Amino acid sequence: PPNEMKQEFKLIICDTEKLRMATKPANAVQKQLMSDIAEWASNDGMDLLYPCDCPKGFQLHHVLGRSAKHNKVPIGHEFIIPVPYQYHDIKEANDLNVSYFKHNFTKKFGSQVSLYRIMISDMKMCHYAIPSIDKYNAIMSTGA
Repeated sequence: PPNEMKQEFKLIICDTEKLRMATKPANAVQKQLMSDIAEWASNDGMDLLYPCDCPKGFQLHHVLGRSAKHNKVPIGHEFIIPVPYQYHDIKEANDLNVSYFKHNFTKKFGSQVSLYRIMISDMKMCHYAIPSIDKYNAIMSTGA
């Protein structure tokens, strides 16, 4: 039995490692986009997206997950929106939490695609780099 437990434990570790490797890490351009989104959100960008106070700040939300693709176009590291902490953090008990109650969140704030559209439009006017038109169009066509 001890050997069986060791084998089972090794199998679980290997499966976990495979899961971690399933998503490619963000490249330099994607990391810069995340940084720019955070900067934009910190400079009053959140006011365009959410008519509420954000006393705990915000977190970046990968709308469809980091490894998302749409029509074979990888969009996971680009389809990111800032979300008030209380509506994103998994430890927060809130019926508007986008991770658990997406319907409630979108009913209150609009679709995640529409929030993304507003954010990217304003970021462009503020001279931030934005995703390529192919990625932007793929994101817009997700309907998320």
